Amino acid sequence: MRIKIIEKLIPIKQIYSSVQKIFNSQLTISKNSLISEDSLLILGISEKGLILIIHASLDNEFERTYFSVVLFNIQSLADIFEIHYESIKDVKLVEMILLQKLKIGDKNKIYYPFTEFSEFQIETDQRKRKIFSLESKIISAIINDLYKKLDYSDDIIKFPFSITSTNGNWVEWEELYHPYLNSIENGIKNCGVEYTKIYRNYDFALETDIFQRMFDLVLISKQETNPDVLTQLNEEGPLYDYEITFIYCNRSFNPYSYMDLLKFMNEIKNFSSKFKAEKEKVCFNIRMNLILISAAGYSPKINKYLRNHLYREIHYTIPLIVVPPMKDDVWHNFFEYEELIDSKQKKREELGNIIRISKIHEVSPSFRVTRLKDAKSEYEEIIERERMAKIDKNYLTKWFWILNIPKSSDILSQERKDKPDDESPRIISEKIEIL
Repeated sequence: MRIKIIEKLIPIKQIYSSVQKIFNSQLTISKNSLISEDSLLILGISEKGLILIIHASLDNEFERTYFSVVLFNIQSLADIFEIHYESIKDVKLVEMILLQKLKIGDKNKIYYPFTEFSEFQIETDQRKRKIFSLESKIISAIINDLYKKLDYSDDIIKFPFSITSTNGNWVEWEELYHPYLNSIENGIKNCGVEYTKIYRNYDFALETDIFQRMFDLVLISKQETNPDVLTQLNEEGPLYDYEITFIYCNRSFNPYSYMDLLKFMNEIKNFSSKFKAEKEKVCFNIRMNLILISAAGYSPKINKYLRNHLYREIHYTIPLIVVPPMKDDVWHNFFEYEELIDSKQKKREELGNIIRISKIHEVSPSFRVTRLKDAKSEYEEIIERERMAKIDKNYLTKWFWILNIPKSSDILSQERKDKPDDESPRIISEKIEIL
């Protein structure tokens, strides 16, 4: 199944119009298709023995549109449903059973996109690759047509993050993470943070990629760069400072690994460079943040990483928060300035006295200038560090409440299976036809 979440409410009739335009005579749209004001479920049959399901629904709370495309071999579904597939009547029966499984009771409401088709992922890996490739082409064609009609585009450039390792199925993981992510997103909205957009399940795969690579939440904030800075650099404005926060949930039964963390860090750095290059005319500065959520915990090496790689002390380190906190409460890699407050205060007073004395007492001009210059430089550095410490403290305090750190361990400690279901669906081995 191919998923796309668009951060805009798109009229269902507009989506249906794009689907009709893309497929025209290539597919026969089933009379069992459902269309309402807030959702649609289109079933299309191809002459090549494939059944296409296009689903869309609106989320008014977060003002976004969920969109999904899935393809099946009709013969595969017929075997699963124990139908002897020979004629068009059998196709109609497959449609009817499929539709009943997708609907909730007697209502027209359709299951959440990630869960609705999970039980029907029945193909071999080779067939999955061919089907996923077709799904990718279909959803890209529909989305591109919608974007042109709506004059809409994403703010994020495409970059193929390598986040493909999962255990189990989406139903299980969504039951665990979906409510928590909703809580985080509501927390972002309620804390008064100014932002450009929040993206849910943003797909970072390139159009040529068969498999999707999705972050759970991506928050983009931007503010105009300080005009004084631009004046000093002789730049013409406006330029913007961007802050991009990635939130990713570990969908593995194993603790989040140290190597995955390093891979993430490296890819985020590459993304930062590409983002700034693409927006070179408007982006002055960019800050990247990473928040990792793992119900299975973390590798002990991540604890060491958090202790040894301190934000702002080592320039290449990306701000990192882990949830839930570890046993010793090391849950971020921000520098703990509080431990040095007393010594820094004494040092600042000492430098202040040096500056005053240098201005009052008569000493050799060269000595006075050198001493005053060194003292001012060190004094300004301390003031800047204290300013950044305040910013970091405010940042951590904000996310402490957004992530509900005191209750995060309880939220993510629901009983779960240690492994996927033993019962696996039947595997269909015939060669698949391509549209």
